Amino acid sequence: MHATEFEGCQGCTKPLLDVGDELVCPGCGMVKEKAVVETDVRPSGKLPLFGRHPLGSYMGTKGITAEERRSKVSGDNTRYEKMKAMADRAQREGSPEDCGRLVERVGERLYLPRVVVLQAAAIAKRAMVSPHPGRRRTVADVSAYALVSACKIEGVTSVSIREILAAFADVGRKVTSSAIFRLAIESPSGTYAREPRDYVPRVVARLSMNRRLAARLARDGAAPPAYLGSLRMAASEILGACDRTEMSGKRPCTLAASAVYSAEILMSSAEGRAARVTQRECAECGDAAEYTVREQYNAIFTPVLRRMSRPTLSLPPQAGR
Repeated sequence: MHATEFEGCQGCTKPLLDVGDELVCPGCGMVKEKAVVETDVRPSGKLPLFGRHPLGSYMGTKGITAEERRSKVSGDNTRYEKMKAMADRAQREGSPEDCGRLVERVGERLYLPRVVVLQAAAIAKRAMVSPHPGRRRTVADVSAYALVSACKIEGVTSVSIREILAAFADVGRKVTSSAIFRLAIESPSGTYAREPRDYVPRVVARLSMNRRLAARLARDGAAPPAYLGSLRMAASEILGACDRTEMSGKRPCTLAASAVYSAEILMSSAEGRAARVTQRECAECGDAAEYTVREQYNAIFTPVLRRMSRPTLSLPPQAGR
């Protein structure tokens, strides 16, 4: 740092004026060069301002400066304090308590029963403390796997894996179905495949909210409770008559939707009326594609319908399209 010595004029004793590189007397006009002295203003015991230090590089003050309070991230203004809190939170995650909080948060969004949330928290705790060499398990992956397993254990079919993954995405956590499958193989808790018959009530319940189906039932003068009950019983009977080897490797909810459509084809043929439910409507209720329901109906359920129907009935493979 530089310090300048100011003196008075030797002739008229007036104070000299600083005009840059020189000092000028306002009275007599005498010019004098500046005298510059080097001073060390660094406090004693402090670290040097420049150069390497064994503790690491200088990263700034501990407090938040005005420039740091607002930063550009992906085109949006983000609060510095919020970013710091998120970073600190990410460092603390990874415990069973974090899984429990995330499970409870997602369970509330999906309106899951309390028993399912408690079951999922217990499964997540066992999965977190178990050894998992090789791949890294995130809190979101373990929480999603725990919710899927708890729904299977408690017999809850109101939500699917896709809906659980979407709920995690809503709370800012990305989970893939492959991560859940990997945890199902590695986890000591174990899991099992759900029967397609368990998803029939779910597909029928979603059909009951279809306005087009309600209009068709009103047109035919049919009572919705009686019709939906018969549809559910017929779909369960059809699934029981199917070959299990033909259904292996397929989503149980999609098989349930195809079975409901097959039950409607069987009932409409027996009653001599037009089908009230289409393949697209059944596919929407089973979270499946329409072409998947059509393929399963032709390959799996059509032979079963031919054995169950009367000899005089004719069931075209593409009926109801």
